[in-house]
Amino acid sequence: MRSLVVRFLDSEGPGILGEILRQKGYQVTYHDAYKEGLHLIPQAHLAFDLIILMGGPQSVTDESLKKFFKPYMNLVRNTLATQGKKMIGICLGSQIIAQALGGEVKKGDKGAEVGFGELEIVSPEDKIFQDLNNTKSILGFHLHEDVFTLPGSAKLLLSSEKYTNQLFSIQDRIYGFQVHLEPTWDMLQVWKDVHMEFMAKANVSFTHDWKDHQESMAENSRLIFKRIIEG
Repeated sequence: MRSLVVRFLDSEGPGILGEILRQKGYQVTYHDAYKEGLHLIPQAHLAFDLIILMGGPQSVTDESLKKFFKPYMNLVRNTLATQGKKMIGICLGSQIIAQALGGEVKKGDKGAEVGFGELEIVSPEDKIFQDLNNTKSILGFHLHEDVFTLPGSAKLLLSSEKYTNQLFSIQDRIYGFQVHLEPTWDMLQVWKDVHMEFMAKANVSFTHDWKDHQESMAENSRLIFKRIIEG
């Protein structure tokens, strides 16, 4: 099995999700979209079984980046149109999926959502939550100010108090995570420096209880990601 991970920032990799891919025997290829001059692998939706679009500081609402995002928008549509192929989008990646499939992306009217927070499991019957022992909510890490409306055929899976659309699925093979469930502790240690200004703008700072929160989040995110990958 082959997976393509598209990174829009060098510090935003697959983390926990990457660990599971290796456990499941996936061959992982990286495409660093933030590097000038690199072009997406032609017909990537045919060459890979699973495509993951990571987060980044860019915004799909930025008209000057319309050309930059075009290949990734097309990749979303082509993946959906090809039976048996899967895609996971995280943060920016979920916004790319949403817009490519008819949703609207815009700046959230309640301001940035940053830090750990509770997520309500909106569709507890969904297969990706089957290993959570009827848990009603889980922890996730937020780092965004853009939000999206759901594409027409999407099923809402997770919500937060601040912004409703945190995870959706389409045909049980396309998943858009606005929230981050993938960061390892080491990743968060890097993010607190890389995203310092953005976090400060939201009046959020790194606290020592983040370690406990990350461990709690990781316990559930591993179960969710495994269900998605196993299909």
